[in-house]
Amino acid sequence: MPKVSSIRFWRTLHLWFSVILSLQLLAWFGSGLVMSILPITEVRGDHLKNPAPPAHWQLARVSPADIQHPYTNPLLSLKQRGQLPVYQLQQNEQQQYFSAVDGKELLPLTKNELQQLAQAWYRGEGTVSKAQLLTELPLEARGLPLPVWQVQFQDAENTVFYLDPMLGQLLRVRTDNWRLFDFVWMLHIMDYQNRDNFNHLLLIASSASALLFTLSGLVLLLMTLRRKARRTAE
Repeated sequence: MPKVSSIRFWRTLHLWFSVILSLQLLAWFGSGLVMSILPITEVRGDHLKNPAPPAHWQLARVSPADIQHPYTNPLLSLKQRGQLPVYQLQQNEQQQYFSAVDGKELLPLTKNELQQLAQAWYRGEGTVSKAQLLTELPLEARGLPLPVWQVQFQDAENTVFYLDPMLGQLLRVRTDNWRLFDFVWMLHIMDYQNRDNFNHLLLIASSASALLFTLSGLVLLLMTLRRKARRTAE
């Protein structure tokens, strides 16, 4: 028969693990439930953005060779600004953009041009309420290159678009659903600062503790069942 002291030890160990982990287990299960309920397409904002319009390459009058001619071994890519066909030319760290229609170098979009492109990307029922060029990123736009345009829409989902300042490409869609998902994701991976690291020590230690909590519960269950079985046999 297992000694009473052994059972008491495992009960005490299990109890302390439950006290330590109770809030985090609640956060894990609760956040997992919320993430499984939220439709991922709505979290990404796919329902609020129109597909990219086709670029009018049939209007191009300038060849890539014309753009590349003055430069030494440049890297040239085909892009678009709205429906305008664009050449992106990169040499070392420098990037330049040229219209494929007339060959003119493009300047960054004006606020009015950017708002028009943002409205064209937008599939919702709201209108642009604010647009600003950011030089510092909010948490919800982490990872984007700076500078970047932030365009806010007046709608039920508090939609925000983040767009490239040169081409007006839609880089991110953020809504209240995404913000809720991001918050519970933070709770789930326990990265309370950057919300994208799930290899840190706190999460590893908590996961190991949760495993020990489960194992101690199983050990306690087996010891209790054996004790009851032996009492019955006696």
